[in-house]
Amino acid sequence: MYSTLRYKLESNGTTYENDNINASLLVDLITNLELQEYVVLVPSELVEGSMYLQAAALEEPGHMVAEIRLQEGEEDFRHYSYKSTDTTGIIQWFLDYWGKQQLPQLESWHDITHEFD
Repeated sequence: MYSTLRYKLESNGTTYENDNINASLLVDLITNLELQEYVVLVPSELVEGSMYLQAAALEEPGHMVAEIRLQEGEEDFRHYSYKSTDTTGIIQWFLDYWGKQQLPQLESWHDITHEFD
């Protein structure tokens, strides 16, 4: 299904190409996020309609936000956000997205598409 799929990982101005991405890098980057820092995992082709998965640290210590963008049609998208203190859960979402090409369950995520109008 995704035989040619490759990933790019961006974190605070550093870009990691597909061959340099591994589980320990994802865990390390997400675990050590500080305010104003981010991690964005971008597939070379849509994963279940998803353009990317990202995480960032929030102002409250221990709080993070994960966001995902899904393509809708040619030019539209839906953007979802999930705030959490569960770093392990966010790491698992990234590992599944990268390793299994599987999206998080988005039922409890908030649709924030209107923030991008």
